[in-house]
Amino acid sequence: MNLYLPVERWQSRTTFVFALAMAAVGLGNLWRFPWLMGEHGGAPFFFSYLLCLFFIAVPLLVAEVVLGSHGRGSPFLTLSWAADVSGRSRLWLTVALLSCLAGFLLLVSYLLIAGWSLSYAYQLQLGGFAAISLPGAAEVLASKLSASAGLMRWQLLAAVLLAVAVAVGVRKGIGLFVWIAIPLMMFLLGVLISFSVEFGDLGAAGAYLFAWQPLDFDRGSFMAALGHALYTLCIGVAVGMSYGAYAPHKLPIVRSVITVAIFDVVVAVAAGVAIFPLLFANNLMPAQGFGLLFVSVPYAFGNMPFGDLYGALFFLTVTLIALGTAVALLEPIVSVLEQQFRVRRVLAAISVTAVAFLLSVYATVDLASAAPGEGFLLWLDGVTSEWLIPAAVLLLALFVGWRMPRELLRRELAREPDILFSLWYFLIRFVAVPVIAFAWLWLSLVP
Repeated sequence: MNLYLPVERWQSRTTFVFALAMAAVGLGNLWRFPWLMGEHGGAPFFFSYLLCLFFIAVPLLVAEVVLGSHGRGSPFLTLSWAADVSGRSRLWLTVALLSCLAGFLLLVSYLLIAGWSLSYAYQLQLGGFAAISLPGAAEVLASKLSASAGLMRWQLLAAVLLAVAVAVGVRKGIGLFVWIAIPLMMFLLGVLISFSVEFGDLGAAGAYLFAWQPLDFDRGSFMAALGHALYTLCIGVAVGMSYGAYAPHKLPIVRSVITVAIFDVVVAVAAGVAIFPLLFANNLMPAQGFGLLFVSVPYAFGNMPFGDLYGALFFLTVTLIALGTAVALLEPIVSVLEQQFRVRRVLAAISVTAVAFLLSVYATVDLASAAPGEGFLLWLDGVTSEWLIPAAVLLLALFVGWRMPRELLRRELAREPDILFSLWYFLIRFVAVPVIAFAWLWLSLVP
């Protein structure tokens, strides 16, 4: 019997789905997915993304949740317990080590973006972007970076909110947060879509996002679809293991994860409809990353009727999404400190958040002086996306698919029909492992 049972669990399947969905939504759906669709052929990319999402990413997330529901502890205790009962070496704990490290590095970026978004929401509602020019919007960002103390104060506020949500506990903290955040996020997205449909260029956005342009789709497009499918479900950062440890008994894991994936697709498409019509209405070329979020979007809202109000609501939505993912990234590390090293949850949450906040402050200062294509944030992104996450995902698929006994996995997925379990087992062994290995090799060798 596993002796490392967590004190708390989700009160219901819905809370588990909400928590995993809030983690999965992520900022990639706001500033990356719509741009990827438009740049890689529209509909061909979208259908490739769906294939990668449901036949590779979903089975991998199921594997993470299965480990968590089996181990019922922190990622390290979960992997330790799974290795012992499977008769395997404890070197497989490398999966937990890589995952927690990748999650922490990503946490720095999400904390930075949450703080910056609060700053932009405040400035927009004061009319700070009214009738601004595009160079003027870029100048606002440059001035914020040159006088970065203001941004740091907002980052500190975001850090406090994050630490409180995790420190309070699984039910009263994270559980309550996701029950507030999911309905609020969907309401805000609905408001923003209504505004975008009324004042934006919906036709141009639809032609960009959903056009059938197979000539724009190539092998690189498929790799982009695969990468985003893995990134959007927070695979390889121990979130599935951590949240799976708190799952109710006899949870239909596969069907719950499929629900999360469907929700993620809906939000991704909704984000594109909420943002891109406004960009086209202002004759802006689609972009991704910081240029889209902190230059193009404020400029678009600043030159729209009622743009101050709706722009502020947009950046509040971004803050909510960033904090939701940050909570999910912080929880596995806090659970390791709490269960492995017996650190009190409150102290663990505050300590890890404080370190992430200091690194986010350094990243903000670094952005003011870094040359284009360089800097601390880009280094973090490169280390996590090119090395830590691919290694963690590949080892996860190998361990669950090839090292854990089939009968043990079947017990954890007892609520699923035989045909669904067999399909998942086939996909994790014979699809996920070779595709992830090939993708990592391709990423490493192709410039």
